[in-house]
Amino acid sequence: MSKNVGSIRRSQIISTFGPGAIVDFRLPGSGALLSGVMQGLEAWEAYTKGGFKQDVVREPRLEALLGVDHFRAPPVGTYLKDGQTRDRVLPIERFPDWLSCPECHVINRSQHWAPSRNGDSLHCGQCRGKPAVVPVRFVAICENGHLDDFPWASWLTHEARCSRPILALKTVGAGIGGLLLTCKSCDAARTMAEAFSPKGIPKHRCGGGRPWLGGRQLGCEAPPRITQRGASNVYFSIEQSAITLPDWKVTFKEKISDFVDTLDFFDDKDTLVAFIAKKILPTWDGAESAEEIACLYREMKEDNSGAEGDLRLDEFRMLLTDTSASDESAMTLLNRQQPVPAPLSGMITWISSVERLREVRALTGFTRLKAQVGGKPDPVPLSRSGLSWLPAVAMHGEGIFLSLDLDAVSEWESRTDVVEHLAGLIQTHIETARAEGKQVDGAPLQLNARYMLIHTLAHALIARLSLDSGYSSSALRERLYVGPDMAGLLIYTSTPDADGTMGGLSRQARPTRMEQLVLQALADHELCSADPLCSEGMARSGSNGNHAACHNCVFLPETSCEAWNGFLDRSLLSAGPLSFFKNLVE
Repeated sequence: MSKNVGSIRRSQIISTFGPGAIVDFRLPGSGALLSGVMQGLEAWEAYTKGGFKQDVVREPRLEALLGVDHFRAPPVGTYLKDGQTRDRVLPIERFPDWLSCPECHVINRSQHWAPSRNGDSLHCGQCRGKPAVVPVRFVAICENGHLDDFPWASWLTHEARCSRPILALKTVGAGIGGLLLTCKSCDAARTMAEAFSPKGIPKHRCGGGRPWLGGRQLGCEAPPRITQRGASNVYFSIEQSAITLPDWKVTFKEKISDFVDTLDFFDDKDTLVAFIAKKILPTWDGAESAEEIACLYREMKEDNSGAEGDLRLDEFRMLLTDTSASDESAMTLLNRQQPVPAPLSGMITWISSVERLREVRALTGFTRLKAQVGGKPDPVPLSRSGLSWLPAVAMHGEGIFLSLDLDAVSEWESRTDVVEHLAGLIQTHIETARAEGKQVDGAPLQLNARYMLIHTLAHALIARLSLDSGYSSSALRERLYVGPDMAGLLIYTSTPDADGTMGGLSRQARPTRMEQLVLQALADHELCSADPLCSEGMARSGSNGNHAACHNCVFLPETSCEAWNGFLDRSLLSAGPLSFFKNLVE
């Protein structure tokens, strides 16, 4: 596509409409519907042509975790180059390639329709008024991430005399069984209900299509599945994020960003110092000497974290620090400790209002059919080959943070009844996965008492905060800190600009409000309208690690949850004898 077909927000690219996703636009001139697939990162580079430098996003800790040199904001909006304002371009390609006439219901490939005068839309030249044709509803996907047109041409068995098939897709009854694919030349017909087999499209193999990268990946053995092009299972983004911590390395890396690639080649300290003295020091904004800059550079390279656990642990420790005594105007993380209300003492040891935070959210890949949980299924790549960057956005916001008493949590999760309860959940998870034909050797890391307790508490607090803070539940996100030395959670909201720091959420951490918030959240989830089915675990599937959890109690919008509403259990929170907060709800 060489024309401007619409606009989109940067944050949408990271979460919903990244490379490989299908997105619909209304063409500016005719208002016709255009469906396209977002192109891969190589296409981004071809269109930006050096204009990306103004859109570089830095977060050293996350860069080290993902093994990239930098992040780039999606090419949306305008930028300045050589004193001129130029448009950023986010490339898409038409998909699906099959289109349907809303009047005669004929379907055909894009090249067989008549273009409009300005070439921005396609029309049916056989119908009165030449209506604009629309994309067909269905596409084929597979668990390996491939995306293809539905095999319309081979779905029907035509009569021998049919030399020029004319396909039409029309509704003759209710439901998917009433959707009929016919041939106007030979009257062959077949209902679309037959294509919706749980084992894939009968007698058809995956075509290995990768229209966001170009070409096909041959040899795919996964069965193709038919779905609607706008269905949620077509695209599940995989994101990694990090909270920016008050760290000298962030500012330092920004100051040497233009020289990082060159500095990596210097192994000898004297040569490194000489280069810094000649190229960097003349424009250096600071009092450091060339030798000091070289030492800082080496320390920055040696101190990069390489594991997500280390990244979360650094954040957890910083959130256990009151930063309000520092220069507030220069703080990227303004964390103000609040007193722990007396009724919560012994269970909660730290509460703070996070009045300002910066989050960098990067898109690392995507999946189809099922969202990635615990590293499975494998991510589908955003580019044909490994690049030195990934797309990301910097978000600003606020939140509340609390940490549970580690000794109390350790004692609780070691109780015999809690251990036996988790053993039953693990066994159910393994049996369910094997019944679905999956090879599993053990349970996911999230299927443990500590994670499920903190995760369920986060959902309970978000549900309550949506009533008290002025933010909807879909605008709030959880960030869980769970490990041998961690038992905390951050509930926050963030936007691509500073408007995410209005204070409606962070002030909920004040003692009087926090006491009421926690107690009410626990009381809200002591019972569920689906009990006893929910509390006894009969409303779950078993594959997502849940027990007492359903849409009537702790489930949230999937944008708010780290684990796609998995690994939740009210019985560990406040609903029953196993609950950690049992004394507070009695």
